[in-house]
Amino acid sequence: MTREDDQSLTIQQQIQLELQQLKSELALDFVAVALADVNYRDIYWKIALGAKSERYRKITVRMGRGMAGKVMQTKRPHIVTSYPEEVRDEMLEYPIFLVEEIRSAVGVSVDSERTERKQSYGVLLVGQRHERVFCEQEIARVEQSAAVLAVLYDSTVVLEPANEQEQVENTDVKSPLLQRLRGFRADGITCELLDQRITRLSHIRQQQIGEILDLLANHSKRSFHPAAVTMEQDELGHTLIEFQCFGGDPLSQDLFDPVNDLLKSLKCDLEIAVEAEQQSVRFTIPTRLLLDEQIWNP
Repeated sequence: MTREDDQSLTIQQQIQLELQQLKSELALDFVAVALADVNYRDIYWKIALGAKSERYRKITVRMGRGMAGKVMQTKRPHIVTSYPEEVRDEMLEYPIFLVEEIRSAVGVSVDSERTERKQSYGVLLVGQRHERVFCEQEIARVEQSAAVLAVLYDSTVVLEPANEQEQVENTDVKSPLLQRLRGFRADGITCELLDQRITRLSHIRQQQIGEILDLLANHSKRSFHPAAVTMEQDELGHTLIEFQCFGGDPLSQDLFDPVNDLLKSLKCDLEIAVEAEQQSVRFTIPTRLLLDEQIWNP
C-alpha cells in the first residue's frame, strides 16, 4: 500500500489494517487493543480481531491487574505461555483470557512518541488458543505494531495537561468480593469477573454483594448442582451480576427475604428466571454511582 493509499484511509481503518496485517503475519487467533479511561484508572477492550463474541466489550480491567493492567503499569511486555497454570492465583484478573479462551498471549504497551505525554494509550494484545511460545522476533513484531498504533493515536488525541499517575491501589489482594469469588471457585462454582471496577467499591459494599452471593451459593451447594456467577458491565455502565444454577430446588423471591435490606441499600432489583433445566438470578449494581458515593462520603 502506498503512502497516498494510507492517507486516504481514516485513522480507524489504518488501525484495523495494521492489526489485520499483524494477525496474518504471525498466524494469530486473536488480536485486540485496550485503552485507558480519561482518569487512567480503568481499562477497556475497544478493538478485537478473531473474537468469539462481543463479550470483550463488557470487560473493565483495573490498572495494575491482569494482562492489560500490568502492561500499562510497567510499560513492559507481559507474556503468558500457559493459561491458567501460570497465573492460577490471579486467574480471575485475566477476564479476556476466560472470555476468548486464550491459552498463550503477549501484551505490549502502546506508548506515545510525544515526550510530554508520559502515560500509555493502552495495550496491544496478541493471543493463541493453543499453547505457543512467542520468540523474541515475534514479540519485537508486536512492539512494532504498537509503535504504529501510537503514532496514529498521537495524530488524533488532543494532549491535555498530564496529571500525576495515581498509585495503583493494592486493595485487590484483600478485596472481600475477590476473596469470596476465589472461595466459590474452590467449591466448584464457575466465576467470571469481567467488570473489575466492582473491586474498587468500599469493603462494606463488597461485603453486601458477597452476602447476596453467599445466599445463592449455599442454595446451589444444598442441591449439589453446577453453578456459575458472572459479573460484567452492561450498556449503561452498571455491573450486571448473574448467578446461574443448573438444576436443584426452584428459586423464589422468598429466598431473598434475609437480604432485602442489602438489595435496597445497593439500589438494585432482582430478576429471577426459571427454565426447564436452568435457573438464574440477575441483579444490577450501579457501580459508577456507588464509586461516586465513596468520593462524596469517604
